[in-house]
Amino acid sequence: MAGDVKVTLLNSMILEKATWLKLLLLVLVLVNTKLAFANTALVLRAPGNDFSEVVSGMSDDLEGDIRFNELVVDAGTRVGDVAKQIEKHQPKVIVLIGNSSVNLYTKYQQAFPDREFPPSIALAALFVDKFIPFIKNATGIRYEIPLVTSVVNMRLLMKKEIKKVGVVYRSWMQDIFDENVAYCRAEGIELVGGKLPNKDRNMNRKIKHQLQGLINQGVDVIWLLNDNQLINQKALKKAWLPLITRSKLPVIVGIKSLLATKLNLGSFAIVPDHYGLGVQASSVLLEIMENNWRIVDQRIEHPLSVKQIVNVTILNKRSIQYRESLLSQVDDVIN
Repeated sequence: MAGDVKVTLLNSMILEKATWLKLLLLVLVLVNTKLAFANTALVLRAPGNDFSEVVSGMSDDLEGDIRFNELVVDAGTRVGDVAKQIEKHQPKVIVLIGNSSVNLYTKYQQAFPDREFPPSIALAALFVDKFIPFIKNATGIRYEIPLVTSVVNMRLLMKKEIKKVGVVYRSWMQDIFDENVAYCRAEGIELVGGKLPNKDRNMNRKIKHQLQGLINQGVDVIWLLNDNQLINQKALKKAWLPLITRSKLPVIVGIKSLLATKLNLGSFAIVPDHYGLGVQASSVLLEIMENNWRIVDQRIEHPLSVKQIVNVTILNKRSIQYRESLLSQVDDVIN
């Protein structure tokens, strides 16, 4: 009888202990879930593989530290969609990938001016320096690579010496032009510019005039800035392509699509590695998290990981000589 009582008491204690263990495990799960929820980031990104690669770079590097939720921003995405995602996920930080995301989030802030906005980082967007001042509590990483990086790499590949580079730009880009002039001068490269007004009814005619002026000055290379007011279908057809084809000059561009052989425009580019851009952004996000979700340094960074692309078909078509033995060092060769 006494033995039965002891067994019953022992079983009771074991069951009680098991219950407490279950409760403890449940508490730990709830705590971990709460912590994971607290470290949530909302990613607004444009559609496309390049932008998806940026997200992969971030999520792979910060796995277990920050949970990422995505909203793909297309022509149909509205401010209300952003508001719903923010309400649902309560993000500690917001990541803006692509100009469409930057523009939409700016509209969201304007629609709710009295709200507290979490820190945000903008990347894979053109000229983030110009947009960041209009976004509250934001920092960013540039998409543009300084021209000097492209020229230094290009002159290793080219047989012809590169001393002078020409660029056509609008007035609002004056600070960008001046910055690149200084970078190039340090490497013994002269950057000369053809300045245009920000708006003009005869913009294509003015582009053609300034471009011809640069060619007449004996530039060795033309640099095309990422400006959709200067590089669009009509401008390409009426101004850029006729003069560039005739001059047979190499052209440095800032995005891979302008290197397309069918377009017959760009021949060389150094562009950000999108996965690497995401890894670089993860360092900024980690710093924000470690500073209690605050942006301490709003300095805009340059991309650290880049890819070199050359279109040899266009080089050959324009009879531009290059060192074939060095093509093995190029990340992407378009034949």
